[in-house]
Amino acid sequence: MKLADILSRADGHGLVSIRPMRPEDMEEVREVGQIAWSDMVMHDIGRKFRYPKRSPRMIEAYLAMEPEGCLVAEQGGKIIGSAFCHVWGKVGWIGPLEVLPDHQGSGVGKALLRACERHLEQRGCQVIGLETLSHIPKHLHLYLSSGYSPHSTVLIMEKMIDHEGAMTDEVEEVTVSSLPDVLPELVRLSALMEPSLNLSREAKTIVERHMGNVYINRRDGEVVGAAFLHTYQRGEEAAFSSIKAVLVDPRRADAASIYDSLLERCEGASLMMGKKRILIRFPVRDPVLYKHMLKRSYQLKGANIRMVKRGQYEERGTYHVASWAG
Repeated sequence: MKLADILSRADGHGLVSIRPMRPEDMEEVREVGQIAWSDMVMHDIGRKFRYPKRSPRMIEAYLAMEPEGCLVAEQGGKIIGSAFCHVWGKVGWIGPLEVLPDHQGSGVGKALLRACERHLEQRGCQVIGLETLSHIPKHLHLYLSSGYSPHSTVLIMEKMIDHEGAMTDEVEEVTVSSLPDVLPELVRLSALMEPSLNLSREAKTIVERHMGNVYINRRDGEVVGAAFLHTYQRGEEAAFSSIKAVLVDPRRADAASIYDSLLERCEGASLMMGKKRILIRFPVRDPVLYKHMLKRSYQLKGANIRMVKRGQYEERGTYHVASWAG
């Protein structure tokens, strides 16, 4: 898809072009994100707050995975907005989508959103969705008015980690050399959770680009679970790690045990990396997993809302995580 010539409506300051992001746009994109998030937080809490810039390693990973799906809105040679597409099999999701405060409400966000949708459609995605903060009216208005429907509440939970969890021989770390054998197992586990889902590319990126760790749980010689941990933030960037996804065979009677063993390995790895906190986001349709996380000393910190514009998406089982937050 060639987006360089697609023009959005004028936003009062001139025409805005939507084009694929280039590596040299990195610092401008990071600055746009910082300004947009700092402004949103300031209005939310009523005082000035300087939001940290997004990690360059994360943006580089996004560009490597979807080079035509990382987009910027440009006006007069200046980047005023950006958006990122993600493809997990037949599931496509969008985020983050960020626009400078002076250009919000002028159609720039909708132009970026439409361009993302076109990219995901051309990539063959049968499901298109996103996650956004549940308490910010202008975000909800943007997506509802663009045809997105609420799908589920996504809980954001956090745990302070001060000791390593129990280690088990059932859980092993995926390495570059073991990836070829593990990837088909991740394709299988993804489909068991949701037929449209495939997290194998995400695992490949995490391992090959050193974004964190991927773990698998084997029982009776079979891979029955996997966890995707982001620990790429270093030093001053962040004192936390993030569990991006957990896959557990929903047919297993011991699903909770498999899930716990994977979380314990993620928590232990995070502590060894010098992290003080670990974050996890998961959609909740009933309170079972939430209560389970409380027992594991996780605390509720907030909630996003998952919204879907196209397709049917239903995750099977209880003990799983697949965050659409960029």
